[in-house]
Amino acid sequence: MAGLGKKWVRFVRQYGPIARNDNMYDERIQKSARRYGVDAINFPHPYEARLLAAISPDAPKARSVVLTGTAGDGKSRLCGRVWKALGGDERTWGLDEIYHETRAQIAGRERVVGIIRDLTALPEQGPYGAFADKTSLLLAVSSAFLDADPDTIYVVAANDGQLMDTWRRLDNGGSAAETRALLEQCLIDGREAENVAFFNLSTVPCTEILELALSALLSHPGWNEAYQDSEPDGFFGPDCPIRRNYEILSSAPFQSRLIALFKLMELNELHTPIRRVLLLLSNMLLGHPAATDRLMQPADIRGYIHDRTAFKGDIYQNVFGANLTPARRDGLEIIEFLNRFGIGEETTNRVDNILVFGPNDENLRVYYQELIENGLSRDSLERLRSLRNQYLEHPETAQDNDHEFLASLAAQRRKMFFTIPDEQAAELRLWDLTVFRHAGEFLSAVVEPLQRGERVVRANVAQIVKGLNRVFTGMLVSTDRELLIASGLSGSTTAVSQILQERVSVAPRKGERIEIIWDGLPTLVVHLDDHTRSRLPLNLVRYEFLTRVAEGALPGSFSRECHEDILAFKSSLLAALARSRPQEDTGDLVFRLLTLNAEGEPADEAIEVRYA
Repeated sequence: MAGLGKKWVRFVRQYGPIARNDNMYDERIQKSARRYGVDAINFPHPYEARLLAAISPDAPKARSVVLTGTAGDGKSRLCGRVWKALGGDERTWGLDEIYHETRAQIAGRERVVGIIRDLTALPEQGPYGAFADKTSLLLAVSSAFLDADPDTIYVVAANDGQLMDTWRRLDNGGSAAETRALLEQCLIDGREAENVAFFNLSTVPCTEILELALSALLSHPGWNEAYQDSEPDGFFGPDCPIRRNYEILSSAPFQSRLIALFKLMELNELHTPIRRVLLLLSNMLLGHPAATDRLMQPADIRGYIHDRTAFKGDIYQNVFGANLTPARRDGLEIIEFLNRFGIGEETTNRVDNILVFGPNDENLRVYYQELIENGLSRDSLERLRSLRNQYLEHPETAQDNDHEFLASLAAQRRKMFFTIPDEQAAELRLWDLTVFRHAGEFLSAVVEPLQRGERVVRANVAQIVKGLNRVFTGMLVSTDRELLIASGLSGSTTAVSQILQERVSVAPRKGERIEIIWDGLPTLVVHLDDHTRSRLPLNLVRYEFLTRVAEGALPGSFSRECHEDILAFKSSLLAALARSRPQEDTGDLVFRLLTLNAEGEPADEAIEVRYA
């Protein structure tokens, strides 16, 4: 159908950071899809199969369902999938009602199924089926949560904090109080209850969500229609930035680097819900600083090509929200997360030499052509050459580093981050283009081996131990074969701690050992003996911090918060040490004073204080 490709692109725009909030709710997205005559972006949620199995005729037990998580995790859409699976009427579901009820075969017999698609939006006054108001309904939900074979089961969708807050406010000492305790335990343990199938959607890895969303978006038939609607000097023609962005996003190298960033966000304990992932993808494809709402529409393209401003709709910049205003960029959590990597602001001499001298240096030219020129539009290439020539021919015009070419270097570095091939990542020091210079090592040497069930090699464990030793003692300790647990005369948090409490061997020795295991995150485990151990989760920031300290950085220069975290870990080790190795009271005080030789190797001398 002619024009369907343009309608598809206008629909994709609804997912982006537009002024209206159509991208905020699944039901509104579905209405927009019907209005444009296209299919919405659909993919099976990772929990969908388990959820539908829980409300099927063959389910082993009738249980109510709780869907929780943060805003945008897909709770409303999953409620819609449940309603459809139960044979509910789609037109009824399309209404703005919060509570829906039907009858279905569940676990061997017919039962009533009530669905609260958004607990927070549920009005106080009903009616809700047989219940006159919200309180009556929630008391019935509480009873069903505790019933081993209920006649009515409920599917309740709510953000995790609002879920608990609702039951705290439900003033009832019986089933409501018991239900509140049950839900709290489900949240803490991350497990289902006997009579409640509990799904915390925030526990789904954001990389899995990204991969599902990418596949569904890029394989959508709307793009084939867009190629059919292409115009030589306009929409989806050879110079169209939307088409260029789509083709870059479809490439395996770009996707691989984007997935690596999402994996690192996940390892830094940052959660990105489905709604925000789709917002980011829409902005990557359609972002342009001059467009309405900073997102392009098909009608904009011819003008941008004519004005030679199409280059501003660049996916390498849009992924970091460069098309948006600073306030809007900072207000979008997922883009703010990505900007924490500092890509574009961080650099190396080698990279900047390629960017500045690459076109004219025979040793650097191949890098420049492959990493920068490749994929640039004709207008972009001409503009970049002009800016570079102006800067090199008249460097005196660059006052206070405000030359336009210098300003363009950040954009070129962002592109290089995505275009440097894996086989050149070490040579060009890819991760030095980010704040987290050791992120690549963290992935390849720590995370990936652990997820394959392998051990982290001793060199990487030793590096972390060396960083810990320097924080624990406040001295430039060079040893990495043992962990030095030290304190100061005034406590465990003094800047320099020279009172050695214990040495813990990295290699196994009499119950002692230090290892990194997988426990949702890489986790350093210090075994003081066969029964006593302390754990330190190693997220990305902590790994970077300890590695930099091991290389010689001052503990407070990268992250004061991390420094305090490591000191808190030392305090927990000291407490565990006191439990596992209680000291005998001999009436005398004996200190082991820690000293370093010229190479930073530690030695300790016993100092005995006798009572006169």
